[in-house]
Amino acid sequence: MLPCIHYCKFLIRRIENFEHLVKLSLIRGPAIAVIGLILVVIGANLFDTVYQSVEPLLGTVSQIFTDRQILPNQFINDTIGSDKLQEHNIIIVHSTPPSSSVKLEGIDPNGMTFEKESKDGFLYHILLRNNQGGPYVIKIVDTGDQPVRVTAVMGQDPFLSNNCSATYGIKCNMVMISVVIVAVGMVTLIVGVGIGIYDFKKEIKQKK
Repeated sequence: MLPCIHYCKFLIRRIENFEHLVKLSLIRGPAIAVIGLILVVIGANLFDTVYQSVEPLLGTVSQIFTDRQILPNQFINDTIGSDKLQEHNIIIVHSTPPSSSVKLEGIDPNGMTFEKESKDGFLYHILLRNNQGGPYVIKIVDTGDQPVRVTAVMGQDPFLSNNCSATYGIKCNMVMISVVIVAVGMVTLIVGVGIGIYDFKKEIKQKK
């Protein structure tokens, strides 16, 4: 009788260990995906942080709007010709008061649209020149409930064009570093989701 009891306890422990391993296998995919998502967020935040201090490095800038007022739910717009663009450009918009909400909207020569929301009275958008030519239409919309004043400038992107001043130090490389972090995060996220799906299907088959 005793050997049977010991054997039953042994089987119960093996089953518990197996269930524990199954639970671990089911969470490894989501855990990897979460790590990937965290890397994407870190990389994106680092990217934004670098560009928040890019304006002093622009060198020559062209004014798009200078201290223009926009009423609530109204907008101002302009057209930029491809001949006025460098290969890599950046548009920077400041709004006053900083708590105001504005949105930059645009259409490139291919008909592709883009938009960017302001944060603390600041927004930026990277604009790549279309070598086929054609105009870029941009519009700044007051999405808040009070009038705002905006100033918008455009210049050559010092990071993507490799014209970053050496005095800027390591931050000249931070954009590329953040891009790599985001890319690694995206791959990790996809791998995690794939592993999660595989483990889930494997468990279903085992239960059958």
